[in-house]
Amino acid sequence: MRSKWFAVLTLVALVASAISAQTSVPQTEPYRLNPGDQIQILVEDEPDLSGEVTVGPDGFIRLRLIGSIQAAGLTVDELAAQIEKALRQYLREPKVIVNLKQFTPLARRVYVMGAVKAPGAYPLPLAGPTTVFDAIMLAGGFSDNADWERVRVFRRDGQMLTVNLKNLQVGELTGGGIVQPGDVIWVPPAYITVNIVGAVQKSGLFPVPTKATLLDAIALAGGVSDPSADVRIFRGGIEMLSIPWSKLIAGEIPSLTLQENDTILVSVKDVSGVVVTGMVQRPGMFNLVGKVTLLGVLAMAGAPLSEQRPMRVRVLRQGQEFLSVRIDAGVNASAVKELAMELQSGDIVAVEPLTVRVTLLGAVQKPGTYDVPIGSRVMDLLSQAGGLLPTANMSNVSLNRKGEVMSLNLGKLWEGEMEQNPELQDGDLVLVPASQRIWVTGAVQRPGSFDYQPNMTVLDAISIAGGPRSLEEADLSAVKIVSGDTARTVNLEAAFRTGALSVEPIRPGDIIIVPERAKAYIFGAVARPGAIGVRTGDTVLTLISNAGGPLPDAKLDEVVLVRIVKDKPVVTKLNLTQAIQKGDLSQSPPVQPGDVLYVSRKQRGSGWEDLARIIGLANSIAFLTYYLGR
Repeated sequence: MRSKWFAVLTLVALVASAISAQTSVPQTEPYRLNPGDQIQILVEDEPDLSGEVTVGPDGFIRLRLIGSIQAAGLTVDELAAQIEKALRQYLREPKVIVNLKQFTPLARRVYVMGAVKAPGAYPLPLAGPTTVFDAIMLAGGFSDNADWERVRVFRRDGQMLTVNLKNLQVGELTGGGIVQPGDVIWVPPAYITVNIVGAVQKSGLFPVPTKATLLDAIALAGGVSDPSADVRIFRGGIEMLSIPWSKLIAGEIPSLTLQENDTILVSVKDVSGVVVTGMVQRPGMFNLVGKVTLLGVLAMAGAPLSEQRPMRVRVLRQGQEFLSVRIDAGVNASAVKELAMELQSGDIVAVEPLTVRVTLLGAVQKPGTYDVPIGSRVMDLLSQAGGLLPTANMSNVSLNRKGEVMSLNLGKLWEGEMEQNPELQDGDLVLVPASQRIWVTGAVQRPGSFDYQPNMTVLDAISIAGGPRSLEEADLSAVKIVSGDTARTVNLEAAFRTGALSVEPIRPGDIIIVPERAKAYIFGAVARPGAIGVRTGDTVLTLISNAGGPLPDAKLDEVVLVRIVKDKPVVTKLNLTQAIQKGDLSQSPPVQPGDVLYVSRKQRGSGWEDLARIIGLANSIAFLTYYLGR
């Protein structure tokens, strides 16, 4: 009878799987379980061992006889094999089937950028997994200029994947893998458009493959008509390269890579027209017929004179700058005289933007698209966006430029590595990933930071930290959850004393403090962070000593003390190096119950990264301390 029961359930499971396989999107790898997933476990002839369970926030499931077993990261078949192996201690040849009943409910949004018809942010369907190809279809599909072979996927944790979707065109539907919520998908262009003018057989706009050389581009224009010519490249109105044609054909390879909207001028001494390059709709060479003014040439080239985006117009004559006009918002009276100037054959008109347009996504206060001044760097962009969220991971920032990716560690700026803060260019995409961590401190067994898991509750967080040190010492009726600059209090007394479940949710970056009486709190680079008993006369140095002393990478010249004064949090920055080396006791003031101290690190958590974390934690702790004192 039990065998029949198991056979029926097995048949139902197989039919459901077959239907799912016919209706779901093809994927390159099977789904791997996540915390919060609901699964069904069927054990042949053992209905008491069968049933539905939920993968816990720690990635484990709890089963009769065998206890805890890891499920997160495994496929359903791999988990079934693990359960069978564990049950062999109690059963002869156990047979197990595991079915996925429900995915973890998550906030599902993906960003699709680059060579797609409608770039933007899109919600992912809740029913089943979504592939990279599916996400691109949400954005209207590929544009005609899309490079199907080098699609980039940026994860929230800073990982970057390169996906080849070219096989989709020949019927091999792999889908490019499964998209995760928060992914940024970048479809690079397959070719760029450059303008080739001057002493060439055919002037005009040409589509050039992204990996093409300068010689390849000139070949598309029919080659050079005058061997004595110089080849010059202009980008955004700025001359980037000048090389004699004779050297180019002799094998000298310039290091400059062509980019979208570059102008290639094959220049000779006698030119019968004016070259316009830079921020215009129709760059190229314009023949002079009669009197032609600068304004007239700009109009012919489609310069955006009516836009609000500021620009500079430069006229180069015989290799020297002859005129420079700044236009902030449309043509103003001061620029009319200069724009009425008559041009001569051989003049080069360069239209340069005074701002670049860049996109910022991720763990920042105000993500979006920004116009920043020419010469701005990544840190300038972050400042304009209101700064970082407390969960930002500044050591793994991605800069996507024309499909190429640069990994930045902004924390190393404090060490003088200025190359980690590059100058921005038009069209750049900057992604700041979030650090998926939480902090648990106070009267718990193992205070510290832990990986955040979806659907995690405050009870889960305290349990991962080993639970309270004792029910008598910990004040479980007033556990604090600090999120950014807000704090709330939860009562977990019943949860720990009677087993009643608490479903109070937490988020990445939250700080959970289980309070104690007459204690101060210390975080960061000390041996034993957490709650420390405070006695009359104790100072900041005493508190650090009672916490086991500073770690070798402690940055003692940047210690933050938070104290409530007249119901308001006051943040003080201390230099303990002066207190230790020079006896400056003003840098090691007495501590009081409820004080919070943060000791930063020299390496991990140093520089800009550490400063951002100190500010975020200080704000959070200040609010927490206020509530603790009430």
